[in-house]
Amino acid sequence: MKRRMSAGSRREQILHGSMQLFAQKGFRGTTTREIARRLHISEALMFKYFPSKEALYRAIIRKRMYGSEDMLFPKEAIQAKDDRQVFRAIASYLIRRNTEDPTFMRLVLYSALEGHGLAKIFFENNAMENTRVLAGYIRQRIQEKAFKKVPALLAARAFIGMVLHYIQSQEIFGMKNLFQFSHKKVVDTFVDAFLTGLNSMQEKNELPGRKNRK
Repeated sequence: MKRRMSAGSRREQILHGSMQLFAQKGFRGTTTREIARRLHISEALMFKYFPSKEALYRAIIRKRMYGSEDMLFPKEAIQAKDDRQVFRAIASYLIRRNTEDPTFMRLVLYSALEGHGLAKIFFENNAMENTRVLAGYIRQRIQEKAFKKVPALLAARAFIGMVLHYIQSQEIFGMKNLFQFSHKKVVDTFVDAFLTGLNSMQEKNELPGRKNRK
């Protein structure tokens, strides 16, 4: 006798299966009938957990956003003002999460191209919030003279954008077939380059007359 799936397990099955289809065909190109067929369940059963395709899509977004801030920003490193570890943790988390399973990244890009409102919700409530948190840390380090004076929000966007562009080029545009570097090498290179640019001591050491010397 086949064991009945629990409500929680069934809900997770629907979320996972629908996310795969949304990532392949977009929100508009995916129907609830197609999702049900893929999962070998009826539409009626699916609607018991998610009353509409929109509700299902929103649940996917919320699931991905839940707890991400705590995992993205290492509290101990931030309290210790360990700049290198703060930026390493952010880059490492973003690369690991999106390369191990690039499905959600594809789904969000599809949504943005389709002009779907849920892509805007994700970017405003997750991506921009994470950017603001990092900007707050950069702003604090600027006030403490550890970093040179730069627009903190723009600097935060630059760092996160650099990492996400790398992930997208690897996973979506196939660059991983041409360039292969270890996870550690990528993280260390990005963090070193970024912190070198922010380092206030380097700015102080660039004395007049030396800047243009080879």
